[in-house]
Amino acid sequence: MESKIDLIMQEAGIEWDANTPNEDFPNFLKGPKRPFLLSWVTFTYAQDADKSNNWRDNEMGKKTIVIDAGHGAKDPGAVGPTQKNEKDFNLTMATKVEAILKDNPELKVLLTRRTDVFLELEERVSIANKANADVFVSIHANSNSNKAASGTQTYYMRPTSKNLANTLHKQLVEATGLRDRGVTYGSFYVIKHTKMDAVLLEVGFISNVVEEAALFDVDFQNRVALAIAKGLCTHVGVPFTGPDTKPTPTPVTPKPAETAPYPTMEVIVSGQDFVGYSIKNVTFVPSRPIGEMLGGKIGYTNGKVTINGDAVETVNINGIGHVPARVLTTVLGARIFWDKSNPKRVDIFPKL
Repeated sequence: MESKIDLIMQEAGIEWDANTPNEDFPNFLKGPKRPFLLSWVTFTYAQDADKSNNWRDNEMGKKTIVIDAGHGAKDPGAVGPTQKNEKDFNLTMATKVEAILKDNPELKVLLTRRTDVFLELEERVSIANKANADVFVSIHANSNSNKAASGTQTYYMRPTSKNLANTLHKQLVEATGLRDRGVTYGSFYVIKHTKMDAVLLEVGFISNVVEEAALFDVDFQNRVALAIAKGLCTHVGVPFTGPDTKPTPTPVTPKPAETAPYPTMEVIVSGQDFVGYSIKNVTFVPSRPIGEMLGGKIGYTNGKVTINGDAVETVNINGIGHVPARVLTTVLGARIFWDKSNPKRVDIFPKL
């Protein structure tokens, strides 16, 4: 096998005896061809260094997207009426989105899992944080004991992630054709502890037999994957280079819009909007997001919300624990003002 010295000599056009002992090489370099050889070696290695630096610069210039397929292996997630597992839908969607984006020269796409394995929530978060990702998207299918529950919903936690949530949700609803359940605050671990813009997508209800069938329909999946991919490109400011098929409405039979179980209230907390409900002339507000914004520790025990460990009156609405607004004044010292000119609005402020 030729040595590196042999190859260098051949490239330089210099006659070289491969049997010359290595210790004689320094003496050879002192000969008349030394200036040419050293110049050539310097130029060659400078070119290699430039190539290496260019590759590194190109990699650093890319936007990094982490796609998280929820659940896996021993954790099937929700199970549909025909025994389809949420984990399988999640993984299929993650790999489809990756397939659309992987050839985009301005993106680096990572999956938290690409096979049926189980990852702790901390591991999923660690993958994204160690990669210094620009965006984290966790894909799921929703479930509810009410088998008629339906629709597409997008969750975010940090205010900085709301723009990502709005961008993806708009694309997602158009692609699914399902009921629009909106963009909602949610304190899920993976979007709470990641350091970048992060959202959790609930594409549809696997507990609804009609939507379960849609979630596992290939055409439906392809439309949704394309919508997610386009939304991600829009958010990170990268031109979309994948298939340019416009998502079309799903053939799923549309469900009539569900009416709120109680009259709604506009709840404003530190400039952020929330939906509350008036129940027998008492304003109930979503406990976790508002309670945490006001500095409380929110839990849920035996069907009741706890604030700093104390159980309080609770009404469960669409799977979310709501508590009377006045409870926040007694437990967390919040200041609450009802707008006399607009009885459907309440403003809540942290204690002074």
